[in-house]
Amino acid sequence: MDRRENESEAYSLLKRAQRLVDFGEIHAAIDTLRQAVTADPELGNAWYLLGSLLYETGKIEEARSSLETAARLNPRRAEIWSTLGRLEFSEERYRDAVRAFSEYVKLGGSEIDTLLTFAKAAFRLTDCDRVLSVTSKIIDVDEDQYEAWELRGICQARLKRYNAAVMSLNMALELNKDSVYAFNTVGDLCYEEENYERALEFYRSSLAAEWEQPRVLFRLATCLWIVGRWQAAIPLFEQYVEMAPEDPRGWNNLGVVLREKGEVKRAMECYREALRLDPEFQIAEMNLRTAKNKQVAL
Repeated sequence: MDRRENESEAYSLLKRAQRLVDFGEIHAAIDTLRQAVTADPELGNAWYLLGSLLYETGKIEEARSSLETAARLNPRRAEIWSTLGRLEFSEERYRDAVRAFSEYVKLGGSEIDTLLTFAKAAFRLTDCDRVLSVTSKIIDVDEDQYEAWELRGICQARLKRYNAAVMSLNMALELNKDSVYAFNTVGDLCYEEENYERALEFYRSSLAAEWEQPRVLFRLATCLWIVGRWQAAIPLFEQYVEMAPEDPRGWNNLGVVLREKGEVKRAMECYREALRLDPEFQIAEMNLRTAKNKQVAL
């Protein structure tokens, strides 16, 4: 059989495989496509469909190889790069995913789900400049994509563009109430960097949207204590120990702010409760000893 006959047979097999896909006969389609690429190894469309179906059926290594061959044969076909990028993302190969998605964008690809996965891959690599670039493209097409605003806000905070981060995260929260997690992520970032004033801002926004978050309430109260606003911290620690009465840290910290207020007796009760919950809690033991000495002095 000469080359022209091989190409004709391969094309016929590709058409048959496409009909099989239409009828849901995926495994038969895969077998037919394998015959097609054997007959004509240069038939890029067959390699692409084969790779896509193998990816859908979980045959990742063969799918990757087929899609890479398709991309080599038809490098200007954007959907090949999109599918390859999604495959690499699903396998947590984020650098490979970013490379594939970058080719997709160069070819003018603008499908929202693909761009969002691109942004997520870049986010996993902490490539914030790329995240901001890709999310900008997403928002230009559809400004109601809350995940794009979340990724954007977190990256803006990582780049210390806090005012822009607040705006982005407020947009995310407006579109999806579950976006409080993004406020918490940025709040935690600021907290770990000891930027407690900024952390306050993000934790407050999170709690304003969803109050029942004991961990965030604890951190907000702790930030207030650290920046010297211990009076504002008292009611928050009181509410925290109501939400999480088994956490000795809450009782200890409430004792600290009460001691600052001059309520030494109540502070001692808090330290004792912390030690009842955790007899090895050395800070609470030290604080109790200090409070006892202060009471004797009084």
